[in-house]
Amino acid sequence: MPYWLDLFTGTTWRQFRDAGAVTTGFRDSQRSALKRVRPGDVFLCYLTGVMRWVGALEIVGPSDDRRPIWGDGAFPMRFEVKPIVLLDPEHGIPMESLLSKVDFYTSRSDAGKFKGFVRRSPNAFKHEADGSLILELLRQAQQTPISRPVDPKKLARKPLYKVEDRIGKKRIERVVSIPEELPTEEHAASADVDVEPRPSATRHTEIQYELAELGAGMGLDI
Repeated sequence: MPYWLDLFTGTTWRQFRDAGAVTTGFRDSQRSALKRVRPGDVFLCYLTGVMRWVGALEIVGPSDDRRPIWGDGAFPMRFEVKPIVLLDPEHGIPMESLLSKVDFYTSRSDAGKFKGFVRRSPNAFKHEADGSLILELLRQAQQTPISRPVDPKKLARKPLYKVEDRIGKKRIERVVSIPEELPTEEHAASADVDVEPRPSATRHTEIQYELAELGAGMGLDI
């Protein structure tokens, strides 16, 4: 069964559920990738900012739902979906629990960027087993919920940005997310994981590095 990443913020996840959780949407710039999505495939929902997996949606097919779910004209490429699992953010699956278990998080060095996998959606899972694992964890969380506090500021954060990528003379609009923050000691303690100390560097150098990584991940000239 093919699995696809569906990115949400805390706000768009709430809006999606308030609207009945039957329609998910994407930017028009993702039209090409969306042609590969088929009925029966599964969207796995990831909350940026708080780094939690919160839902699984079976794809029914293209939707003609034009309600202003996320504001006028937002996310016009829409799909009708049937919820498999829907979780509140505090009951979501922390990304940390996938360390060394999935292709995009094989070691702690992948933390924050996750090999670029969670920077845009839809994004196809490279390995079906990774999607199956997340779906199983979501089912378990639904049956036996574990409450983990969520920082309200991070839940309200808006880490999705619109950028223009130039291919030749053509400009293509893309929506991307900034790399996730590395877990702090406080977050690690709540998730029962250890955090390796980050190498020392000046803040200026760190910012230069992060900008270069972000641009490269978006396919932009650096």
